[in-house]
Amino acid sequence: METATHFGSTRRSLWALLRPFLLATLMCLSLTIYWLDATGGRSGSQITAVAQTSSDTAAAITETWPAYGVNHISYPAAQPTSEERYQNGLATGASWNRWPMYWHDIEQQPGVYAWSYQDTAVRADIAHGLKLDAILLGTPGFYRTDTQGNRVVVTPQQPTSPFALDEAQTGTPLGLYTAVFLDGSDITGPGKTINPENVWAQFVFTAVNRYKPGGLIAQQEGWPDGVGVTHWEIWNEPDLLNFWDGSVADYARLLKVGYLAAKQADPQAQIIFGGLAVIYDPYDISFLSSVLAIYDQDPTAAHYNYFHDILALHNYSYAYRSWRAVYIAERRLAARNLDKQIWLNEMGVPVWDDYPGPVCDPGSPFRATMTEQADFIIQSALYAAYAGADNLFFFQLYDDCGNVAINPDYFPPEQCAAGPPPGYAGDAFGLFTNLAGSACYAHHPQPGSARPGLAAFQALTTYFRDVAPLWRLRPGETQEWLAFYQQDTQSRLVGLWALTAVTETAVLTSTNSAQTGLLIHPDGLTETIMATNGVFTLTLPPATNQNTPTDQPIHPIGGRPYLLLEPDTLPPVVSVTAPPVAALAAAVSWSGQDWGSGVVSYDVFVKKDSSLPSSWLVDTTAVSGQYPVEMGHTYTFLVMGRDQAGNVSEGTAVTVLAPVLDRQLYLPVIGR
Repeated sequence: METATHFGSTRRSLWALLRPFLLATLMCLSLTIYWLDATGGRSGSQITAVAQTSSDTAAAITETWPAYGVNHISYPAAQPTSEERYQNGLATGASWNRWPMYWHDIEQQPGVYAWSYQDTAVRADIAHGLKLDAILLGTPGFYRTDTQGNRVVVTPQQPTSPFALDEAQTGTPLGLYTAVFLDGSDITGPGKTINPENVWAQFVFTAVNRYKPGGLIAQQEGWPDGVGVTHWEIWNEPDLLNFWDGSVADYARLLKVGYLAAKQADPQAQIIFGGLAVIYDPYDISFLSSVLAIYDQDPTAAHYNYFHDILALHNYSYAYRSWRAVYIAERRLAARNLDKQIWLNEMGVPVWDDYPGPVCDPGSPFRATMTEQADFIIQSALYAAYAGADNLFFFQLYDDCGNVAINPDYFPPEQCAAGPPPGYAGDAFGLFTNLAGSACYAHHPQPGSARPGLAAFQALTTYFRDVAPLWRLRPGETQEWLAFYQQDTQSRLVGLWALTAVTETAVLTSTNSAQTGLLIHPDGLTETIMATNGVFTLTLPPATNQNTPTDQPIHPIGGRPYLLLEPDTLPPVVSVTAPPVAALAAAVSWSGQDWGSGVVSYDVFVKKDSSLPSSWLVDTTAVSGQYPVEMGHTYTFLVMGRDQAGNVSEGTAVTVLAPVLDRQLYLPVIGR
């Protein structure tokens, strides 16, 4: 597959403030809930008291959370990206673009750089308001360390396909293990010079210096402060041989050198760990773990943030793996006290039922129908965001050349009886089909048309914004419910879909007194629905995709998903307990239940005998306390809960008696 993007800094604003309270406040529904273990499977222990909350690593909300991107809205090419393509990219609602800066295209002779195609693409992206995840990859053949004999490596004179590296370009570059800086060190510092023998360091430094805010192109264009390329991804899918045939240690060195060189050019640059493709090891993401283990032994790693600011992951075909991959990656980082953004900067599934897909092969492995692709987009995004992913990139805007460098004639489904021509199928990933004049796959009967996935992605960028994870349920293990809170609208948004090939009925309690909700379909259509007796009842269509191997009965892509958005106007339900009698202090405990936006704080009042209530704890997150009492008095404790939407419950009270004790009960016995 190809690459995608993300942005950096801390990740703990709204969600970090809310999470400590959710376990105490999201109490049981009349459903069986499973905690998921670090492998993504069920642990087997049923929990009926508390819903699962997401991981303790939510993102800072900058522009929106999550942010959205699309791979290859543009990319460097001999012909600049058309305005139609840019407008289609912007119509998705994405604010991020992702494409590769191929080193082998740029440095076509040792020490000689050709930037014209990249300059054009960067300028156009900035002009259209897009942020860029720029991928640096592709070793020039003359720098490959293990080139054998008289092998001639031909470097093309224009950008290659945005999908492929040849054998030479996947290799470890010469000089990678030499010092990054001319003073013989791998330590950044003011005025330091890059060691020219480390050609990878030299290339990274030169690229970042050229396109950074305030850099060469920014000065030429007169861009305002902060405008330029700020995010740099070090290689793509280094865990796949067709992108990187060096060792894990070689990649760890490549990332370290790239990080140091980029930070020397621009200390504010955000460096992205090359997006990982193999994210579904039985219990680990082994490539990531191996690189981090190498850095564990590097005395400078902690100082340099383990040589990356953002971790990128890729997921295809299996919607639920987006949750699992982000969750596992979070655990690997947390084990080292690393708090980083995680980007899912490639997610997608190619379609088989539209050209250039294998239209004669409904069982084509790892593919989907166009409708199932749309369902995957929504499900994958919600899974990833629930686990804490900060930026979500769909792969990709157009089919372009797919992963197969052929250009077949159009082969309509009605000719399937005669059998398809050999090798005719390609990967139809795009939200749009290719245009008639495209370099590859230019024979679609409706060139440039949108697939259903576009409307699904637009539904996300329109409604699934500025959210914080709340809870996750799997009623009957046959439905998926993922709930989020939307601060701006003070609303709860729940994604619901069937997991198996059976039609399901979802019964969900409403969170608003008007008992109305906005139901958002994956085709972008919306309707207002009414709850009956405080309950929404929805029919969830069955899952249909069977192209991808999976553990039955759960399918790799669930059935058609719904998003249900409703304001939270109902207050929490609060309970309070205490022993009826106390001597020195009353031990009072309280809890709250709120399935709308979650309880965030409590006010606790105390009344002594017949006096007026006075404040004990105000806007507290505590759920218990010890209140000193005096003998001969009665104390009444009143607790009120407040949720994120500002709804405040009625007071719930408990009374504690502090009696005057008979002196025989508390005077010490003196022996004679």
